[in-house]
Amino acid sequence: MEQKSYAVLVSNAGVIVFHKGVRILLDGLYKDLGKNFTDLPEWAWELMKKGKGELANVDYLLFSHSHYDHFYTPYFMEYMAANKVKGICFPPVDDTHGLAAAEVEYADRRIAFDLNNEAVLEQGIKLKIFTTRHVDKKYYDIPNQCFRLDLDGIRLAFLSDVDYYEEDFVQEKDFSADIAFVTPIFFNHPKGRRILREIMKVKKVIIYHLPSPEDDRFMYYKMAQRDVEKYREEGEEIIIWNQSGQNLSF
Repeated sequence: MEQKSYAVLVSNAGVIVFHKGVRILLDGLYKDLGKNFTDLPEWAWELMKKGKGELANVDYLLFSHSHYDHFYTPYFMEYMAANKVKGICFPPVDDTHGLAAAEVEYADRRIAFDLNNEAVLEQGIKLKIFTTRHVDKKYYDIPNQCFRLDLDGIRLAFLSDVDYYEEDFVQEKDFSADIAFVTPIFFNHPKGRRILREIMKVKKVIIYHLPSPEDDRFMYYKMAQRDVEKYREEGEEIIIWNQSGQNLSF
C-alpha cells in the first residue's frame, strides 16, 4: 500500500513534510522573542530536545533566514545534541549570535547544492533553493531562502518572508510549484499574487506564518480571510493555516 505524503503545520512558519518515510522540518526550531507570533509549542519542544516524538530525529532541517521566529541558535544546538539529522540547510550566515559557530560545528551535515541551486536529498526527493530579499525594508540586507521540494513530481514551494520583488522571480529559471506556502503579506500584495499565478503557476496556495487565534493581536487572520474572499479566482484553492496540526495530503 502506497504511503501518503503530507505536510503539517507545527506553528508559525514551522512546517514538517512527510514523504516515503522521510521527514523534512522547515523553520521549525525557533523562538518568537518579539511576541508577534505564536511560539513553538512547549510540549513539542520538550519532546524534541529529548529526541522523542514525531518531530525528533528528522532527516532534514531547512531554515529560510536567521530571524529568531525561524531559526533560534540555542534550540538548534540543543536539538542537534539529542537528535540524528542527515542534512541541514542553514540560514545565510550573518551576525546572528551563534549562527556561524553552529554552521562550522555541523558543516558535515550541510546540504550541497549544484550550480542550479538544486540537491537530491533521497530517491524521489529533490530540493531547490532560491534566494532573494526579505519583505521588510528594515531587513533588506537579510537574504531570504525560498525552498522548493520536488516529491516524486509534486512540487511544494515554501516562500517564508520573501519580498514580492517580481524581477528576481522572473530571472529565476524555474521556480514553478503545484503548492505554495506564503505569508498573508505576500498574498495581500498585487505583485505577490501575480508571482504566484503568472510566474510560479501555482495551483494551490497555503497562507501560513500567522499567529494562533489567541495570539493574533494584529488581526493577520482577518486580513488573510478578507483577501482570500476578495481575490480568489475561479478554480483557485486557497487555505489559511493558523493552528498547529493543520495538514494537507498530496
